[in-house]
Amino acid sequence: APVNWDPVDQTVLANEQVIDGRGWRSDALVERRDISQWFVKITAYAEELLASLESLENGWPEAVRKMQRQWIGRSEGVEIQFEVGSSALTVFTTRPDTLMGATYVAVAAEHPLAQQAAVENQQLADFIKECAQTGTAEADLETMDKVGMDTGLKAIHPITGEALPVWVANFVLMSYGSGAVMSVPAHDQRDFEFAQKYG
Repeated sequence: APVNWDPVDQTVLANEQVIDGRGWRSDALVERRDISQWFVKITAYAEELLASLESLENGWPEAVRKMQRQWIGRSEGVEIQFEVGSSALTVFTTRPDTLMGATYVAVAAEHPLAQQAAVENQQLADFIKECAQTGTAEADLETMDKVGMDTGLKAIHPITGEALPVWVANFVLMSYGSGAVMSVPAHDQRDFEFAQKYG
């Protein structure tokens, strides 16, 4: 999986430890690398972890507790299946009530669907490499230019049967939900701006 690598400290950094593209301790330019790693689905324990944070009020700085809350990353929502060819694409949404307004689906550059589409499309493969060089810290995502590329694949809307384009977008994180989102321009400013930009 892609990580933030500090070449001086020889360690993986959390997004919050990357400041302006540099390691917070060494000030080295952070590299994006694919490294084998273990993932613990802490969201399965989110309620318990968040409740435990409240018991740390005495002696623990609020900034540390806030960072822990963000890392735990509790989100309430649902997973929705879109057909893409002979397989299913799972998207996570906090707003299932907006499903009827979905006009496209966006996936992270690291998503298997993006990787599969890139095998036959060098331009898409180059775009995915570019995405790997960008930061994934919340502050970076808020300020960076939202860019994407159409994969040429279509996702079938689960209710209307409409074929929606599948995009690789630099603002979709593989670490959030399933690494795929349904995009609803009528209800989300980022989705609207992206749709306006790419028509």
